[in-house]
Amino acid sequence: MVKRVWKILALLLLAFFIGEPVLAATNAEKRAKAKAQAVRKREAAKRKAEKKRAAKLKAAKKKRIKDGKPLLYVYSYDLKTGELLPATHITVQEKNARPNKKPKINKPTDNKRSRVSRGLPTGEYWAVAAKIGYFSTDTVRFYHKEDEDTVKLSLYPETRLTFTVTDSLTSRPVAANVIVRNSDRHKIMQTTSDTLHSVLAVLLDDRVPYYTVEATAVNYFPFHDTITDPALFGGVVMVPKEVKSFVLHNIYFANGKTRILDSSEAALNELYRFLQSRPNQRIRIVGHTDNIGSDRANQVLSEGRCHEVKQAMRARGIAADRIEIDGRGERDPIVPNDTETHRQMNRRVEIVLL
Repeated sequence: MVKRVWKILALLLLAFFIGEPVLAATNAEKRAKAKAQAVRKREAAKRKAEKKRAAKLKAAKKKRIKDGKPLLYVYSYDLKTGELLPATHITVQEKNARPNKKPKINKPTDNKRSRVSRGLPTGEYWAVAAKIGYFSTDTVRFYHKEDEDTVKLSLYPETRLTFTVTDSLTSRPVAANVIVRNSDRHKIMQTTSDTLHSVLAVLLDDRVPYYTVEATAVNYFPFHDTITDPALFGGVVMVPKEVKSFVLHNIYFANGKTRILDSSEAALNELYRFLQSRPNQRIRIVGHTDNIGSDRANQVLSEGRCHEVKQAMRARGIAADRIEIDGRGERDPIVPNDTETHRQMNRRVEIVLL
């Protein structure tokens, strides 16, 4: 009896170990079939939805044409990069619309396609676009007649110039009336700086060849400068009328040489305008160095740099007999030459009024 029981148990175990892999394989096959069937259903549903959408679009198009309102698309682009611009406010209006009439389109572009669309009657229209950080587009006029007509509006990015208005002696803020004009002499900004922080900002269009900055303040000589590259503009530096000398700020030389760097144009132009506004004024250009190098080398370097500044004024039309030069080398430091910051302060060009 016992042997018979053991035989039955052995047979059951054998059936279990043989049947489990077969069962697992069968289940895996069923799951794969179910998954493939689900994929086919989704694809079929997708094709059906696309077919339905295409039919709906076709019907809408047919209705628009029948109603005389073909679809108009208006896109907005960055003129510099060619990229589509989301959140650009688009306005479209009929050519001869009466004043204060509600525009046909007056809303921002979407974030996906950067466009607005609407079915409009055939006819003449105009469109404009506006976006923060960009100059508004010119008015674009067009005739809308075909379904899915496309109008492209390109916006040009603004350049934000931030600068200060300071005293040439103390570098403190100055209350001044500041005017910025474009190359056509059109005024694009007029404001007054204050004596607390004197930081001003103006939006420039880098397609404009140049801008001019004018500033006037009580007890200061007028300031005038031309901006061709906003990155090189050194700000408005006002020279007090009662001064006997002042430091020529933002004048830069090649390291250890007399050659004036291009980034010094604003400072040279400022000195030129100062001399031009006072035709009888004579000056002495005084050059100073730090104490790096020999006394003789620094003396020669300071004289050479003064000479280069004088030549820059002569090239602009200032008579040579109005300008003296005096190289002082390292003899007259204003602070100890103990740190790089102090040495930089000692490397300077002064203008003495005679």
